[in-house]
Amino acid sequence: MRKFIIATTAVLVGAFSVQAHDNGLMVAVQFPDGNQPVIDGSDADWAMVPVDVYGLQNDRLNSLDGFAEAAGIEELDVSSLNIRHLAGWNESSNNLYMTSRVYDDIHVIRRQDPGKFFWDDSWEIDVNALHEARDQHNAGETATSFSYKFAFPPVEGTFEWLRPNKTLPWLTSGSQWFTVDYSFEGEEYGESTYTYEVSIQPISSMPKNAEATEAEVNIHNLTEGETIHVGFIVNEVDGGEGEGDNRIGQWGTQVEGCCHADMDLLIAPLDPAIAWPEGGSTAVEASSWGMIKAQF
Repeated sequence: MRKFIIATTAVLVGAFSVQAHDNGLMVAVQFPDGNQPVIDGSDADWAMVPVDVYGLQNDRLNSLDGFAEAAGIEELDVSSLNIRHLAGWNESSNNLYMTSRVYDDIHVIRRQDPGKFFWDDSWEIDVNALHEARDQHNAGETATSFSYKFAFPPVEGTFEWLRPNKTLPWLTSGSQWFTVDYSFEGEEYGESTYTYEVSIQPISSMPKNAEATEAEVNIHNLTEGETIHVGFIVNEVDGGEGEGDNRIGQWGTQVEGCCHADMDLLIAPLDPAIAWPEGGSTAVEASSWGMIKAQF
């Protein structure tokens, strides 16, 4: 099946192989019905997905906005920051699924302003379902590219930010539009591996204003064989006293510039080489938001 995925990719969007520091292509594994991930902050239900085919790791991430260069960091060092991203989808739910494992030699959450998520270690997902060029994103009064930004553990109950629509009371985690959760191994505020997981109902377009309603949302219908645009970003912060922007790295799939969905994501066919567990997901379904609410 790996050869099949490579051949399919070559036909649909060009060569599968990519060079380091090129945004290239990522493949979204198709989850059969009953095997969709449970959004509980555990990636156990992704365990059967081959990382060498579907994964995105350090060697394909770029340093953005000059933070790493300013700190004298030339490339990602797995002893201080080691990242693995996976993406998937399911036809029946019409959801995208994203998970990232981030090993960090020190996990920093020190922001004194709860809204300054980028002053702490954080995770960002960008989705442009229409596969537009960057200069067409969110043009005029219409939003077409959406950023989902998270920093865990929460500070004063605050952990999520969205762009470009920032303050819509219905566009929050736990709604039909997206759900996020996380877990960690190691020290919560020290050397640790954080696992982030999100499901997203992709939006084609909606009004770009604070009065937008759910009835005005145009949902994108994910279709096998298409490509959409996505982006992954991990903000890396070491040190600092909770005030100011203390990032020493911002690592993402963009070739240049921050916070855009401009990496191709292939919405792949079912992979018969993957031995999906019978009877559904292998994850133990926890009460949604268990770890998040524990921080409130």
